[in-house]
Amino acid sequence: MYLGRHIEKTLTGAVRQFPVVALSGPRQTGKSTLLKHLFAQNFDYVTLDDMALRSQAQRDPQTFLRNYTDPLIIDEVQYAPELFSEIKRRADDVGSPGQFILSGSQQFHLIQNLQESLAGRVLLMNLLPMTQQERSGAGQIGHWLTTLLQTGGLKKNDFPPRVQGGAPESIIRHGGLPGLLNKTEPFFGSYFESYLRTYIERDISLMIQLENSARMMEFLQLLAPLSMREMNKSQLGRDIGMTSPTANRWLQVLEATGVWHNIPAFHGNLIKRIAKTPKGTLFDTGLICHLLQINSREALLTHPQLGFLFEAAFLHEIKAVLASSLLNARIYHWRASQREVDLVIEYGGRLFAFECKWNATLRGDEHKDLLRFRSEYGDKVAFSAVVTSTGTFRELEPGIFQIPWVPLTDSFVR
Repeated sequence: MYLGRHIEKTLTGAVRQFPVVALSGPRQTGKSTLLKHLFAQNFDYVTLDDMALRSQAQRDPQTFLRNYTDPLIIDEVQYAPELFSEIKRRADDVGSPGQFILSGSQQFHLIQNLQESLAGRVLLMNLLPMTQQERSGAGQIGHWLTTLLQTGGLKKNDFPPRVQGGAPESIIRHGGLPGLLNKTEPFFGSYFESYLRTYIERDISLMIQLENSARMMEFLQLLAPLSMREMNKSQLGRDIGMTSPTANRWLQVLEATGVWHNIPAFHGNLIKRIAKTPKGTLFDTGLICHLLQINSREALLTHPQLGFLFEAAFLHEIKAVLASSLLNARIYHWRASQREVDLVIEYGGRLFAFECKWNATLRGDEHKDLLRFRSEYGDKVAFSAVVTSTGTFRELEPGIFQIPWVPLTDSFVR
């Protein structure tokens, strides 16, 4: 069964306005399924996973494109950058929107080649793993985050009812890769092992020369417990006998391929933002759980990383919604004088602050650091909230709200 994605409205609108639209993102986030669902009736489709077609596209781009009717979806297009010059020529000759949709999972190479060959003609979009709202069957309904950033506030009916989906701990264990939606726990390990092998062999090997792929696996295992923690990059890699320059170069590769998300520190001074310690996380909580060997619901609920995993899950949701809506927002974390706010979004000159707490029942002091942040930055802070794993949307005190990551059905209160 197809589950709707937040990006659908923006993507269809982009195809009506740009001659070329490119959809990138990590492997197996649902790019091909999405494109076929939205455009199969009006677009021809070809994938360069087929070695014979890939060879022809590389050898003779003009003949390759003549074999297909316009408009055309080309999947895994990064395997034949030779096509881009011919696509550019056709886009310029025809001059109308909606001629080509390109997709690929080797994000860095795809974007680099598109920017060099199709500048001014292509709109780049990014599909990230599914949000909990998409998993629940409500992906085609507007997300509360876009409403918040555009209006500055929220109300109870901004949270759509859940059609399906599991408990918060189940969503974290699964992660957001569509291929795991209908799988049971005994198959999670094999799925992620296969995913990592493919990623290392096909994506990483194009960017750095790996003498031993097991070293990259060790590096990913090192990063998993560092997710959503401040990272001392000068120490990174030492636990597995790797020099700091090598570890940081590998981290940059993971970021370029969309597998690692960097979260800079927020400061009112733009220069100090660069100097302060960043956080980061791997791109999917299911993958993090696999690398941490969290193999069951019970293991997750008693694991010391549970709070950080929930924080990572909320970050992934925010990044996916922002990517799907093309909102030019930036994400930070804030720490000052033993006070910290997990995530800060900067959009339109305003700040939106979020503190993540797993327990839905709040004691009453969970938002003290949000109050400190608001005191520090005053009227720039448009909205502050404690995000809980489940529960109800309500106001905790003037200007401070509780937001449920997984809302309770039919029980919203003010």
